[in-house]
Amino acid sequence: MLGRLLKRQLGTYSSGGGSADAYGRVSRIQSDVWAGTYVDLANLLAVPGLYRAITLIADTIGQMPFHAYRNEQLVTPQPNLLVKPNPMETRIDTISAMVAALIIYGNDFALLGPDNTVTGYPDSIIPIAPERMQVSRREGRNYYTVDGQEFDADQILHIKNFTLPGQHFGMGLLDAQRQGIGYAVALQEYAARYFSGGGGPTGIIHSEVTDLTQEEADQLKLLWMSTYGGRNREPAVLNSTTKFERLSDNAKDSQLDESRQNLLTDIANMVGVPASYVGAPNASRTYTNVTEENLQLIRYSLAPLAARVEQSFTELIPRGQYAKFEFEGLLRGDTKARYDSYQVALTNGFLTIDEVRELEDRRPLGTPQPIIDDTVDTLDEVMT
Repeated sequence: MLGRLLKRQLGTYSSGGGSADAYGRVSRIQSDVWAGTYVDLANLLAVPGLYRAITLIADTIGQMPFHAYRNEQLVTPQPNLLVKPNPMETRIDTISAMVAALIIYGNDFALLGPDNTVTGYPDSIIPIAPERMQVSRREGRNYYTVDGQEFDADQILHIKNFTLPGQHFGMGLLDAQRQGIGYAVALQEYAARYFSGGGGPTGIIHSEVTDLTQEEADQLKLLWMSTYGGRNREPAVLNSTTKFERLSDNAKDSQLDESRQNLLTDIANMVGVPASYVGAPNASRTYTNVTEENLQLIRYSLAPLAARVEQSFTELIPRGQYAKFEFEGLLRGDTKARYDSYQVALTNGFLTIDEVRELEDRRPLGTPQPIIDDTVDTLDEVMT
């Protein structure tokens, strides 16, 4: 009978065993996410807004200068641990990966290298992927196991993100925002499948065969999808007892566009960045708003994570020194704004000409530094 329903057959569908989620993916692993998706690192980073927000924070902190100070004076020479934490890669690679781990997993781990023979403090670290780390707690101390080898807490650098009282491990996106990430993954999959006809039923197959069984109806549907599903735009050839009725559907009716826009705001809240940085709709984009958002990014997105890294590294350099990221480069305005502020600083005597030149990456003049008086109208003489 099925041979009479469709004149053309390109193949059949078969299914294996196991469970299936809302999108038909077969697996023997049950999902604990309400959206019916699987949440892991790969799926998290596959969402464009999440990838953008995480890399924005991680790479921005990673590229900032990282120095040791004592009594507000730059230490010379700088500890090797801050110059190149991991000898096998650049500093931006190491710091960026550490911050990304803090955001995603809530914890960052690194094996401390050998101590410097002069200072007695470690000169390097070897980062460890959080998923490789197993942590146990005995007699009030943490013990860390990597690939079967156990290390004492004194041998491991453990930086934690947000925690609650009494917790010994930080919480990252994969733990605290599992449901939100699952929704983001589900929405992205729906949007991708929408354009291949998978966002909803595209039509109804009508058969006038009166004794059609459920099994035959299911097989008819599978044969139709095999022949005409997906991006296949070939014309259908049917007999007189079978017809296809197309159902109208569009992204506007399903609120797909609105959902994706709202998702960007949710992502900004999850990661903690101004919404405009992930492309969320913003009705007003003036110079003042952009400047204020830049300050918000530094104060509320970058500074808290940077402080966790700073304080952890401060524990690993000689007593009396402290590690500090330099945010000045991110706070620099345009040329006119910088020169106007330099003029105020020079006139009031709390910056010297050589200090101004240093801020502009210029060599010092090496001469006595007079305070600029009111007879100097511009900084042309200073900057030449």
